[in-house]
Amino acid sequence: MNRFSATRRRLLSAFLGSALLGGAGLAATAAPVTAAPVPATGSSAGTVSLTIRHLDRAGRPAAAYETTVTGLSGAGADASARPYDADGTVTVRLPRGRYVLDSALTATKDGGTDWIVRPRLDLVRDTTVTVDARTARPVDVRPPDAAARFRHGGMFLTVSHGGAERFLNRVQARPGLRVAHLGPAAEPGSVRQWYDAYWSSPSGVDYALGHAVTGDRALTGLVRKPAAAELATLRVRATRPGTLDLQPSAGPTVGISRVLTPAAPATYRVTPGRGTYDVSYAPDGGPRENADGLVLRPGRTTVLTFPGGAAGR
Repeated sequence: MNRFSATRRRLLSAFLGSALLGGAGLAATAAPVTAAPVPATGSSAGTVSLTIRHLDRAGRPAAAYETTVTGLSGAGADASARPYDADGTVTVRLPRGRYVLDSALTATKDGGTDWIVRPRLDLVRDTTVTVDARTARPVDVRPPDAAARFRHGGMFLTVSHGGAERFLNRVQARPGLRVAHLGPAAEPGSVRQWYDAYWSSPSGVDYALGHAVTGDRALTGLVRKPAAAELATLRVRATRPGTLDLQPSAGPTVGISRVLTPAAPATYRVTPGRGTYDVSYAPDGGPRENADGLVLRPGRTTVLTFPGGAAGR
């Protein structure tokens, strides 16, 4: 395991803990240092006015939202703003340039989140953008086991332009996430997006279901219900009790943790199309061990044994 993997695990463990304590969702945007937006009144040389209208699922002005505008290139490359006004419409002044806009609106009835992303926002003149929750579609990624319950999930996205990259995410502790693309397409291949969902069955099986895409637009909805034959099985055994973590190798992302004992091996069923997987085992009173980059194949079972992290079939 390299130094980046170790650091990523520590950061994502804290990140996931904060998300689950926070309830419906949490966003952590990797962006430049935030620059205070110029007030909408008056003028400022080299800046333009951006007005954002937020509408809820009924088409009414929304008050429960979090919106971030982050610079990618041009004079605004190092600017970002998180504008808010309770009446649903807010205006800021920002330097001219290419930006990414993302907005998470919270539904008042069920507490669900509508996450709307505009990966390409070119501010060259005064501009008005409407963020409409009615455009979002459900994210529904679930296992073939009807008895399984949702544990948590995370949607992640990067946008690249002119050598810069911005990272966006929403982590959810309960179902109800909906997503949508907003505005024109970005450049081909400049938008990478991935989603990881975790479910647990009463039988003790954990499901790690992931999906990743690359293109020029953010996702509008995501429905995946893989059949049992499409999943790979990973069984993990240990000679000492401890804590076991599993997550896709490609990230950043969130993973799933569980207690592992010699009498109760862990069983995971995962989507091989998400890529390789990393497993981390921390025995009680002992040093952590890692088995990274596991290749798991549909319809096949891999057995991993600790200590040693040896994999067999």
